[in-house]
Amino acid sequence: MKTISSREVQKNFGSVADLVGAGETIRVTRYGRPAFLIIPETRDTEEIIRRMAGKKLGQRLKEAKPTPEATSLTQDEINKMIHECFA
Repeated sequence: MKTISSREVQKNFGSVADLVGAGETIRVTRYGRPAFLIIPETRDTEEIIRRMAGKKLGQRLKEAKPTPEATSLTQDEINKMIHECFA
């Protein structure tokens, strides 16, 4: 994985796009700290994004306080709501 600064991305976007298009993942830094990744589009990209979203959702659910309405939901109702969010 190649690491470059956000300034380099701005100045050399065409070259960065070529690298990513060739399959390279780029870690972009801001002020020397990792800020984000630029990943190539593959057949697995959508699945990777869904897993990341699921992980983030799981963390938020752990931090959330249950309400009386939420505690009465069945597993099928919860699954349906999750499916609707990602459809």
